[in-house]
Amino acid sequence: MSIQITNLTKTFGSFTALKNISLTVGTGELLALLGPSGCGKTTLLRIIAGLETPDPGSGAVIFHEEDVTNSGVRQRQVGFVFQHYSLFRHMNIFDNIAFGLNVRPRKSRPSKEEISQRVHALLKLVQLERHAALYPRQLSGGQRQRVALARSLAVEPRILLLDEPFGALDAKVRKDLRRWLRRLHEEISITSVFVTHDQDEAMEVADRIVVMNHGEIEQIGTPQEVYDHPANEFVYHFIGDVNLFHGRLEEGKVRIESSEAGKEKPEVVAYVRPHEIELSRTAHPEAIAARVQHLSIAGPVARIQLVRLDTNQSVEAEITRQLYDELQLRTGETVYVNLRNLRVFRPEERTRP
Repeated sequence: MSIQITNLTKTFGSFTALKNISLTVGTGELLALLGPSGCGKTTLLRIIAGLETPDPGSGAVIFHEEDVTNSGVRQRQVGFVFQHYSLFRHMNIFDNIAFGLNVRPRKSRPSKEEISQRVHALLKLVQLERHAALYPRQLSGGQRQRVALARSLAVEPRILLLDEPFGALDAKVRKDLRRWLRRLHEEISITSVFVTHDQDEAMEVADRIVVMNHGEIEQIGTPQEVYDHPANEFVYHFIGDVNLFHGRLEEGKVRIESSEAGKEKPEVVAYVRPHEIELSRTAHPEAIAARVQHLSIAGPVARIQLVRLDTNQSVEAEITRQLYDELQLRTGETVYVNLRNLRVFRPEERTRP
């Protein structure tokens, strides 16, 4: 079941939540809507679900060549998983999952045997076979979210929508659940759209990422495309950590500015990720001298906070634990910074899909 959104705009009074959005979600794809709070991602998800309507005449929502722009939630047959589980506290897990089937009109309601078979199959799918008789209060947060997902799948939706599904959980549980969701999606292959502001979550789970900002789409691409080839400075900032260096363009090359740099050349801002910073004890013409301010060792990665000696600007570097052990870095000493894979975004190069 594919989703096609064309030229969609949504306003709330004088506030424009979405500006002329066009987007296609392929059949069986797991798509992430990623962006900061207030960027329009949840509004877009709610319009896909039928919980909100676009501005009159602004565009269309199409499910597999069927225009559902004016259809209600029930007609669209979508499953919705919210950040807060919204489970029925007075019902056990089996009855929570079966609820959507039990309340169907008699003509379309499956038999008790069919409902039982479907619920038990879903309990197995979400790895909660032994928890059917328990109540939500007896489960962990991660388990309750899996029940909420099973309840959404029980009614056999054409499309699955998830709004910050792991946002209320702690970091360890969230990490485990997003890996589980990726495996689950590969098994059931239902067209899915999920909203998140967590870059790591989107990068790990999604087939493609839609980066949004101020009601517009900044970039659409696979996690690797968005990370390695950000379309503009906003995407570069939002996806992963970044260092900024002011410089000058000289014969097509970026020369990093120091306190004595001339002002006659065009100024640019260069972007470098922490893992693209090389550290050395040896000075060379293009190296930047910096003082080690703080060391943070976490597993195989060492994070180094530095301060440039020429501009007093902070720089963050990430190096392997092996290189850290070889360098024997100490707080307060001077090292030399070399920049790899500099990226420059000039105002005239700003692009959107």
